[in-house]
Amino acid sequence: MTLRQQISILISSIIIILLIGNLTVTLTNSKNYFERQLNSRAYDAATSLALSMSSVESTGDHVTLKRMIDVLYDRGFFESISLKLVSGEVLYTREAYMVQNDVPVFFKEWVQLDVVVATTDVTQQWQRLGELNVKSHTEFAYEDLWKIAKAEFLWFVLTAIATLTLMHILLGWLFRPLKEVEQQALDVCERNLYELPKLPASKELNQVVTAMNKMVRKLKQIFSEQAELIESLRVETYHDDVTKLLNRHGFDDRCEHFITSSESSRGLLILIQLEHFSDFNQTQGREAGDELLVNMSEALNDWLKSYPTAIAGRRTGADFSLFIPVTDGLQAKEIAQQCFNFLSANRLVPEQDVAFHVGGALVEASSSLPLLLSQADMALRQAQQQRKSVVIYDEQTQSNNELSSGQWKERLQALLDEQHIELHFQPSVIDKHGNHEVAYLEVFCRIKFEGELIPAARFWPMVERHQLSVDYDLLVIQTLLEQVSQNGRESDAPKFCVNVSAASLLSSAFQTRLLNLLKDYKQQAQYLCLEISEASLQHVEDSLAQLAPHLKEFGIGLGVDQVGTGASAFAYLQRLPLDYLRIDGSFNRGVAKASDHKFFVRSMVQIAHSLDLLVLADGVENDIDVDALRQTGVDGYAGYYFSPPIAELQAAIQWEY
Repeated sequence: MTLRQQISILISSIIIILLIGNLTVTLTNSKNYFERQLNSRAYDAATSLALSMSSVESTGDHVTLKRMIDVLYDRGFFESISLKLVSGEVLYTREAYMVQNDVPVFFKEWVQLDVVVATTDVTQQWQRLGELNVKSHTEFAYEDLWKIAKAEFLWFVLTAIATLTLMHILLGWLFRPLKEVEQQALDVCERNLYELPKLPASKELNQVVTAMNKMVRKLKQIFSEQAELIESLRVETYHDDVTKLLNRHGFDDRCEHFITSSESSRGLLILIQLEHFSDFNQTQGREAGDELLVNMSEALNDWLKSYPTAIAGRRTGADFSLFIPVTDGLQAKEIAQQCFNFLSANRLVPEQDVAFHVGGALVEASSSLPLLLSQADMALRQAQQQRKSVVIYDEQTQSNNELSSGQWKERLQALLDEQHIELHFQPSVIDKHGNHEVAYLEVFCRIKFEGELIPAARFWPMVERHQLSVDYDLLVIQTLLEQVSQNGRESDAPKFCVNVSAASLLSSAFQTRLLNLLKDYKQQAQYLCLEISEASLQHVEDSLAQLAPHLKEFGIGLGVDQVGTGASAFAYLQRLPLDYLRIDGSFNRGVAKASDHKFFVRSMVQIAHSLDLLVLADGVENDIDVDALRQTGVDGYAGYYFSPPIAELQAAIQWEY
């Protein structure tokens, strides 16, 4: 029972007690008053009538005596009048019939007027004639008492209604700050930290609100300090001090994860080297050299805005490396040339030309990072020796059957028109006190090309290039919802995680079409989770924050994928209504032997758990890493160690570890 209800019951009880007490006192006093009046009237009437009878001259004139009794009785105030002679004979009696009124019987029994019979002697000529008995009529008194009781009750009912109404308004006004504090506390649990701007007038409630606001400020400070610490450690460990790009360690980890991932198919590794950087450093000074490196990093970042999944790093000195997912060798060559043209058009040092060369290698199925670096380095040396702008390693081995950009667009558009894609599902295993259960199924998209299933990592660069992200994201979600609808779901079945591109979230058309689609599949939508990569989050956070409340109405979860790869500060964890995080596989692969990776994962787990977020580790490949990740406190794992993507929806739902 709430405090407001308790106060309402207490005040209502007091009002009822006052009503009963006041009514009882009023009726008691009125009853006593009426009893005295009735008895007094009876005695006065008896005395007066006895004197009148004493003046009758003849002792045998009984007719006159009867008429005198009739005259008094007819006034209507008496219940009975009787004259009893000395001989014991009752000379004459008048008794009233029951008066009909609306006074309830229970009221008469409750009040019950105590009226006495007034008795006096009648004498004639100094002789006692008899005894006169007079009793007052009580029905009129009961009627007056009933009117008093009804008036009192009505007055108190009206007073009680008015009092309770005013009390309800007053309590609502007084307890409004407590309601706001309650909502504030619930929002704090949901990671929505804010202060109440208006302080209540009452001293006690003012102190409560002030204490809550102080607690919120402290929580914000603790979270900000923790996020800044983790972010600074991540930058210090994986980023270059001068250019703020990934350092060699960070770049190699990310690149190797992409190459070894079974979901990735093609990519382009580019090495860029500034010519005669050491001479430039000696002649122009170290500050000018650092400025040149910073200009180079800024130019690379500007160019890579068109490739959100690409990564860039500084290896050493004036050597830079890029890794860009591509569909085939033709696109790789085109992208490498675009990179050189962009950097050439944006002169790194305005006062003078700075020569640089580009060498690249294409990721194939059997590629490894050391081999790719060696091939890209060989291409770079060839570009330097032959004074070429761009050289891609062993271009002659590229297939003549690769599609051009226009052909890719036609093929992708045809697949959209046919709505022909395939979905695979990879389980995410949740570890609960040694018991494993599947809470999420990550959804992977495939297209069929010349009898071969091509993963999204291979064809998605062309999807983004031709601005088809919105249509493909919606097609994936629609296909999933249709399959779920056909399959049927259990209440405790896992949820499906679909990664949505940044271009889609920035599109108002995508949001409108998505919400309409969810309305058509409202029952199935509750099993859906949408993910956004951390690298894209800084561009779409505002759009996602606006869309999130509408998604929550359908019971859709929100998650961030590839955590640790983006440039966003971790403060987004507090600003967005997220449900879970996925640590990027580059941190989880080999975590048992990499103390820096283990420290980062443990730090992310701590900050996520402080906000009641679930933490999943992607790309897990062996039991040693599983044990190491379990020590960090992650909640779940996904990777080929547990299961590859499963082609059949029903088989994925029924999969057990």
